[in-house]
Amino acid sequence: MLLTFRFGDEVLRADLDPANAPRTCEALTGALVEPVRIRVKHAMFTGPEMSMQLPHDRYAHLLEVPQEAATILPQPGQVLFTPLPAYVWPGARTPILDLGLYYGPHARTFFPVGWLPGNAFARVRPEDFEAMRRIGAGLLDTGARDVELTVQGR
Repeated sequence: MLLTFRFGDEVLRADLDPANAPRTCEALTGALVEPVRIRVKHAMFTGPEMSMQLPHDRYAHLLEVPQEAATILPQPGQVLFTPLPAYVWPGARTPILDLGLYYGPHARTFFPVGWLPGNAFARVRPEDFEAMRRIGAGLLDTGARDVELTVQGR
């Protein structure tokens, strides 16, 4: 199965890893039956991460995804899913369904409340790494932009 991130004309492809994160892969492929367009921004605390949140009202059931293939030190190309309940830190009044795409070395899953592991459920294809790095670093200069997520090969 393939998760695609479409940034306008640029596409990053990530292979899902159901062997290590079966429930996460199943939940996200079920949720992304229809493509979803969301905003992606550069993360503040985690280093080289493109951070995006799925709409909590549309995907509230994803809060039930258990921890699996958890990491706090993601490698370049890894895609993590971190579901967080409402009020997890001051100012977070709604649930957070965070998808993190890590585009460089020395990343960490450090949130405003400290270290929170995320489920490593997909990896960007090596041939897309150059575009991934360019898009991720570009977010620092250009700010947030739209991305469309789809799952293929169910």
